[in-house]
Amino acid sequence: MMETSIREQVLLTCRRILSHLNRDPATTSNGCFDRRYWAWKLADFPEATFQRNVAPLAWYLNQEEVQDKSVLTRWIINALLFSAHIQHRDGSFDQAYPFERSYGATAFLLPDLISAYEAISTSLSHQENDRILACITRAGDFLSTHSEQHGLISNHVAGAALGLFQASNLSGKNMYKQKSEEIVRLILSNQSTEGWFPEYGGADPGYQTLCMYYLAQIYHLQPTKQLREGLEKSLAFLSFFAHPDGSFGGEYGSRRTEIYYPGGIALLAVEFPHAAALADRMNQSISKGLTPTILDVDFSNTAPLLSNYILALEAPPPLTSSESLPCDSHYIRQDFKSAGISISASQNYYAIAGISNGGVLKVFDKNLKKILLDDCGLLGITKRRNLITSQCIDPDAEISADADRLHIQSRLCFVPTTRPTPFNYLLLRLANLTFMRIPLLNEWVKKLLVKTLIKKDDFIPIYRTRKIEFSDEKIKIVDQIEKKVGTDLVELRMGIKFSAIHMASARYFSLQQINAPDAIELDCNIFNHTGSITQSLQIDFGKHTVERIL
Repeated sequence: MMETSIREQVLLTCRRILSHLNRDPATTSNGCFDRRYWAWKLADFPEATFQRNVAPLAWYLNQEEVQDKSVLTRWIINALLFSAHIQHRDGSFDQAYPFERSYGATAFLLPDLISAYEAISTSLSHQENDRILACITRAGDFLSTHSEQHGLISNHVAGAALGLFQASNLSGKNMYKQKSEEIVRLILSNQSTEGWFPEYGGADPGYQTLCMYYLAQIYHLQPTKQLREGLEKSLAFLSFFAHPDGSFGGEYGSRRTEIYYPGGIALLAVEFPHAAALADRMNQSISKGLTPTILDVDFSNTAPLLSNYILALEAPPPLTSSESLPCDSHYIRQDFKSAGISISASQNYYAIAGISNGGVLKVFDKNLKKILLDDCGLLGITKRRNLITSQCIDPDAEISADADRLHIQSRLCFVPTTRPTPFNYLLLRLANLTFMRIPLLNEWVKKLLVKTLIKKDDFIPIYRTRKIEFSDEKIKIVDQIEKKVGTDLVELRMGIKFSAIHMASARYFSLQQINAPDAIELDCNIFNHTGSITQSLQIDFGKHTVERIL
């Protein structure tokens, strides 16, 4: 297996983002990182969050690969000036559509603008310095007086807290620091006793590592007892989601993400044993390509992941820890009830069940260090060509668990299939240019979009009862699917990887997917005729096989 170190990946990506940056002084978009906008001219506005790539370039400026710093310094200055150019008067920036005035985009962008500014401030003219400082101040003012209205997204508000803290140190404005501390208290007050931070109301290990990137830096700048306790609980929770095959997170999380952001964990590894163990394992995974890396993600996630890799490179040496990760333990039975995630392990396997997501189940063979069953739920097609799935949160689900068994009965739901069309894009742009420029109406539309794309659960009267029995050598899974009305199916599968919600940061490629197990097809003729069907599987770790029991 070819390995690419984190440093090598960072250097390759810094070169790649320079091609996305408009370096041409003969254009009015000089300094823009959105190549779709300035080069291809396929986008009708520049996405502001792409400007976050200016911070990694500020780091690259001081690497031995850059011998003459003057050219790159000028490109960084132009990128900062373009950021100021596309900023709204109220200090906000746009990400998804024109005049969005996004709290999340502004929160993410502010720390990176400050980092880049501090790296090249001595090279600025007085006029350039004033423009960039005014941009930073306006963003700080916006984040101090606004909040995200369409849901508690912990990684977003953690980004705002870090940006405000850094802006306070830069400007001397105490109001920024007070707001930063208020946001940190909000995050900690909403942290589950199980250790997770809410992402649209649920636990998502992937995005939690991004939240930790921001919180760890705040802790590094101003350690407090309360934040330390919150970080410690979070690290203990996250340690369960490093898998034996090197992957991390997945469809059992509220946002289905599998990206591991290493920066915050690496920064904390100097003090926290859980962080040291997790950083050691996942840094190896990144180098071996066993988890989605900076080389795999698209440009929308390049900046945050690249900044994380850089922080992981620059972090102090970690603890020499004898702490082991849960996936290495010989026996575990851990239920995170409020997260809706259950973990079982023996010396042969490590199994994670998303009991709140309809019984998503991932089973890893410890000896082979590979996934034997990646079952993200039932996926079917009705005769009316509607997609249906068991991968959904059913508030009426019946769930029970003991030391050796899980029992989950829940309804199936329709899979949202909303996608852009020329017509709905036209309607969106008309709205962007008219009534959505009114802040209250803009927030109302955002809430509607979140409900439609992320939180929508449109149930169908088909039930799946899943029973899972765990022993040291085997796992037995029995699924009974039955319908209460006459809905017929043309296809029904299980044992495959998929995501049933809208989440752009999910579905990145990982190496393990090439050798993924085949789908298990269920007989729709029996189901349509009798109204029910039963499917039994047995995972035998002596044979390293998944067998259907007829």
